[in-house]
Amino acid sequence: MGNFSRDTFDRLKHYVGVRLQQGVPLIDADWNEQEDIRKYELQAFLQWFAGNGVPSANDGFRILAAAGTTNNFDIQGGNGTALGAGRILVEGMDAMLESTMRYSNQPLYNNPTLAGRWGVAVIPPLTTPIAAREDLVYIDVWEREVDSSEDGNLINPAIGIESCVRLRREWAVRVAQGAVSLPAAPAGHGYYALARIKRPAGNATILAEQIEDLRAKGINLADLAAEIIDARGMKGSLGNRLDESLTKGGQLRFNVVGSNQLNPELTARLVNIENPSRVNASVLFTNNDANNATRTITTNFRPRFVWIVGSARALLGGQYFGATISAYADVREATPIQQCTGSEIIRIAPDNWRQNTSVDPYICKATFTDQTGAPIRTDDLNVVISGISNTTLTVRFSRILPGTGTGTGGGTGTGSTASLTNFRIELRLLCLG
Repeated sequence: MGNFSRDTFDRLKHYVGVRLQQGVPLIDADWNEQEDIRKYELQAFLQWFAGNGVPSANDGFRILAAAGTTNNFDIQGGNGTALGAGRILVEGMDAMLESTMRYSNQPLYNNPTLAGRWGVAVIPPLTTPIAAREDLVYIDVWEREVDSSEDGNLINPAIGIESCVRLRREWAVRVAQGAVSLPAAPAGHGYYALARIKRPAGNATILAEQIEDLRAKGINLADLAAEIIDARGMKGSLGNRLDESLTKGGQLRFNVVGSNQLNPELTARLVNIENPSRVNASVLFTNNDANNATRTITTNFRPRFVWIVGSARALLGGQYFGATISAYADVREATPIQQCTGSEIIRIAPDNWRQNTSVDPYICKATFTDQTGAPIRTDDLNVVISGISNTTLTVRFSRILPGTGTGTGGGTGTGSTASLTNFRIELRLLCLG
């Protein structure tokens, strides 16, 4: 720790500056209070008037699937430079990541010695879910002192001693396993949610379709000011514009604002919304398909949004049981947002069955179980959008034997549980460009 005479900074005194008087010694407490005031003013402004999130033209700290790993993921960074680093603003503190980093490569990962030296919590390894769970990924941002024992450049060669210590901003990406909300942050730390990961039971691999991005993006005060100015116009014409847009009773006049009053970018978006490219397509999967089978739909344009309806049915104890499918997918970015109404159908006895519903990150999810025979027949049937190009959309089918986390691929299974022998999934997709 630095050697300071005293700490005089108090936020509640509302001081905004320190004025040095002539003929008096320069004291470390005055110097440090001036720096604390300046820093607090900036951090308070960013926290209350800019907010948390990622700036425009930046995609820092996106949580990505890490291919070929288990219980791990990647944290997106920048191009290796300070100017092109991935950035995020958390409670007024700007955190940077120069290059993409793996969760397990963070300095605090499984490193209690370093965590103790910094006075923070260690980053533990992730665990494989025993039962299906949701994990909340968040960033922890704080500041700590650095002295010459860590950075030898802080020793002034002209006098051979350390004149000042430094404050360094640190961050760590942490995971609250099985949590739906952020934990309480310690004093001096800022927490911000980055992603939610929906993990199936027994599966150590984290897939892209399991990750839901929670970051606010596009934070830019200059863009917001320009948008307000464009919308407000000149102050002198405000009365005329109100007379044109509102009735005497204050109601908005119909059809006053048209596309010719919007800027070119918004006009183009309006045309795209009114006249989108679209393709209707059908997709079919059955028990004859191998695990991870795919279907590719030719659209001849870059899909942006997909509506899905359909049905899933399976043979349980000599009788067909079915469920309706409804879903949507926002595929404007590399990691699609996919949501569907999932169904679980369980045949308990020849004259007794039940159905449960859920909301899941797929375009189709249906679980069928027949408990009336031996072995028990069961399958968790899923379909996701796995690829998007400028001309095509690809969907992938997978089936998991519940309780094992492994794809059955149509196999008979082992022990007292085996996979289904007859099922059919039919989907209708409306792809919009």
